[in-house]
Amino acid sequence: MSRVSTNKSSQRPVSAQVARRRDLRRQRRQTLLLQLWRFVAMLLLSGGFSWILLRHGWTLRSPEAVILTGGAALETSQVIEVAKLRFPHPLLEVSPGELEQQLVRALPVHSAHVKRRMLPARLVISLKPEIPIARAERRGPAGRERGLLNAEGEWIPLSDAVPEPLTDIMVRGWNDQQRNQVAALLQQRNRFAGMLKAIVLHPDGNISLLTTKLGRIDLGGEPALLNAQIETILHLNNTLPEHLRQARQSSLDLSNPDRPELQLPAPPVTKKAKKEP
Repeated sequence: MSRVSTNKSSQRPVSAQVARRRDLRRQRRQTLLLQLWRFVAMLLLSGGFSWILLRHGWTLRSPEAVILTGGAALETSQVIEVAKLRFPHPLLEVSPGELEQQLVRALPVHSAHVKRRMLPARLVISLKPEIPIARAERRGPAGRERGLLNAEGEWIPLSDAVPEPLTDIMVRGWNDQQRNQVAALLQQRNRFAGMLKAIVLHPDGNISLLTTKLGRIDLGGEPALLNAQIETILHLNNTLPEHLRQARQSSLDLSNPDRPELQLPAPPVTKKAKKEP
């Protein structure tokens, strides 16, 4: 008897409230699945449209899409060749930072700034021209090379895109190890009032100056003394008597700026002295 009552209880009909809750849960699951599929479909569509826009919409289609500013005497074709741009070229594939470094390394410019413009697709490149201060010579693998130097003493290869230097100063024997000393001298050029003609860098590391008023000035090879040596030169230029300024023949040793040594040329031998036994 107990067995029959158990079977009857298991077949008891579900109440309307429980069935309602089950239907609501099923509808919620269906709604969530539908919303999820819609979300995935929207992502796929937006991703596809974005890819099409990036690939074909924001594209540099011709060299006219590259705009040069900044005043450097360079042709757009030169910049495009250095940048290795091939048209059509996706705009977002251009890395401004990498391109700036590439342009500075390969072109005679002091700095480069690159901007990407989306509408319309443009690449704006601002190139600050290199300003040469002096002419220079150095010893290279192929022999003597000629070039120019900027205010930082950096070497600038000769090029039609580089203007004439601001001064007539010649730096002979330029090397990168003494670049800072050369830069310090070039940056004081206005204080020398045009008397500095040449900076000579010797193989042993010593530096000499050729001037129009004090002749040859030997500075030695101690960079820490350079500022004191410059001040001593300016002081002597203002105070040294005129009869001691034998510019073409005298030499001034400033390896110790506290004890400058002026070497004057030997007086010429007279005819009378030559005849004496």
